Order: sequence, then C-alpha cells, then structure tokens
Amino acid sequence: MAARITENNIFAVVTRGGWILLGVLAGAGYLFRSARFATGILAGGILVLANFYWLRSILTRALRLQPEKATRYAHLRYLARLILIGIVIAVLIVRAHIDVMGLLVGLSIIVVMITALSFYMFAAKGE
Repeated sequence: MAARITENNIFAVVTRGGWILLGVLAGAGYLFRSARFATGILAGGILVLANFYWLRSILTRALRLQPEKATRYAHLRYLARLILIGIVIAVLIVRAHIDVMGLLVGLSIIVVMITALSFYMFAAKGE
C-alpha cells in the first residue's frame, strides 16, 4: 500500500516525484531527440530542484525569526536566489550551449509535479 500524501510529507512527495520525472524526461529526451536536448533537461531539472530546496530552506529559517527580521531576511535571500539562478541560466545558454527547449522542459519539472499533485489531491478528496 502506498503512503498517503499529507501536508507533512508534501515537500518530499514533490521532490521525489521531481527526481523521478527528471530521470524519465532526460532518458526520453536522449532516446527521442539528442544528448544535447537530454543535457538541457538535466541541467534545467537539477537547477529547478536545487532552487526548490533552497527556497524551502529560506522560508523555514525565516519562519523561525522575529517578524520584523523575517521579512528582510526572506526578501534579501529571495533576491539573491533569483539573481544567482538567472546568472546560471544565462551561463548555461551562452557558454555551455545547452539546448534551450530542453532547459525549459527541465525547468518545468516542479510546475508539472505541483499541478499533478494538486489534481491528485483534488480527486482523492472528491471536492
């Protein structure tokens, strides 16, 4: 029997599913398109999953701070994270010549997982 998805394990479900989806999409990209396309998927997927872990870390720490410090902490970390991710994407496209479509597919992994999980939870609750 599969484990139930609850609010307590939702992060683990999204990330574990994201890693599985990344592997499936990268393999399919390699088989049906090219190694360059699969590399783009891998690069985008690893980047978006690392970004998701980093975002959770920032929010967890911010929630432990006093309210007046938490807002500034979260804003500064969010901005730094956004700038760093932008730089990495630019370097991947310009210097590493990563396939842009593959990169976009990889960057969409978390969106796909959250959307699929939302549909699943909606269907499971029957609302």
